[in-house]
Amino acid sequence: MPAPDAETVSRAVLTAAINGADALMFATLKGSDSAEALAATLMSAARHETMPPAIRNALDGCFATGLSRLGRKVQPKAMRAFHTALNGWIRRLRTLPGSSMDELAERMTDGGGMWIIAPHSPYWPHQLDDLVTRKDWAPPLCLWGLGDPESLVRCDSPLAIVGSRAADDYGCTVAQELAAQAAADGHLVVSGGAMGIDAAAHLGALAAVPPGSGAAIPPGRTVAVFAGGLHHIGPQRNRRLFERMRRQGGALISELCPDVIPESHRFLLRNRLIAALASSVVVAQARPRSGALNTARWASDLNRQLYAVPGPITSPRNAGCNSLIHIGMAMIISSMRCIDEICHTAHPPIDRTADSIASQDAAPDGGTRSAQPILDAIAACRRRHSPATADLILAELQTTGMSPGVEQVLAELARLELEGVIVRERTGYAVADG
Repeated sequence: MPAPDAETVSRAVLTAAINGADALMFATLKGSDSAEALAATLMSAARHETMPPAIRNALDGCFATGLSRLGRKVQPKAMRAFHTALNGWIRRLRTLPGSSMDELAERMTDGGGMWIIAPHSPYWPHQLDDLVTRKDWAPPLCLWGLGDPESLVRCDSPLAIVGSRAADDYGCTVAQELAAQAAADGHLVVSGGAMGIDAAAHLGALAAVPPGSGAAIPPGRTVAVFAGGLHHIGPQRNRRLFERMRRQGGALISELCPDVIPESHRFLLRNRLIAALASSVVVAQARPRSGALNTARWASDLNRQLYAVPGPITSPRNAGCNSLIHIGMAMIISSMRCIDEICHTAHPPIDRTADSIASQDAAPDGGTRSAQPILDAIAACRRRHSPATADLILAELQTTGMSPGVEQVLAELARLELEGVIVRERTGYAVADG
């Protein structure tokens, strides 16, 4: 992933200001020219002991315009709530070290160790936009991630599988089997990062086997959504699972800045993202007060297909699912082989980077494609005295308007190395002599 652009970094700064989901900030951004402009105005306000009237009036205007664009009236009560929230935003922004875009980008990406995407990114999952329909909570301004951001858009209708941490073998087996079937059919699996049902769903997706092949396919795409910043992913017992998810093309994501602690109320807000990302939501096992039922309510509010797995009425572990089915809120999962009923048609992973190296550089006569974009990217890295690694070559290609996937770049580098066009050195790739 290349470094985030100014608009994306600005959205990260605005997220730091609100420290969570905030419909008031969303409305203010809706009334602004851009996130960059709004962040600059708020940062300017934070540098003053008392906010200058001109800045306050400008921000009031942004909020009022945003409300109007969202189809809502500007009421005195709303303006008072906005002013209260604004004071909190300014207070938090004063704690941010650094003020230049480069300094902020370095901080927000943990020195380049994480990626950030915003709604204008080709990797943005636009299902999240449905959260606009809820006036009390807003879509995330941006997403932080570890792993492959393309996993978020390789399936049009992902499947979310949620449930209790203290699930029994029955619940975990159902979650794992459904996830395995879904991933084998090309669907993205979404869940949290907890023990129990969440872990079982991810493990199932990672072990997906295509029908009739009898062999595991790399990877089973799966995404975990966290309630805190990515410096606080957990539990520790799932660390190896999270590493495996990243290795196999999945992702770990959060709407919060890296250092934010996952306090209890943040799990309920996180659940809205799991529901919004999915087309169908399965509650595999849940007690009457399980947080998974909160995800089910979000799914219902967002008009997602909601399913629940029934269980023995003698076990409290199944009472939440049984209740969802009883009140007609969720459809019943009546078979372990029902994936065709709850997911859309099986498909290979979708490649959103259609203007790939292969398509852009194919010879007009159908002959061998040109290696020039890769060679130019290597040369550009060398001119900057940067190691021509695969990551930096990919970033350089993206600056030229191309958008190949990581796999495509690695495949092209391997082909050119085999043909003797490039060589791999200790500090990266180089063009072969002669």
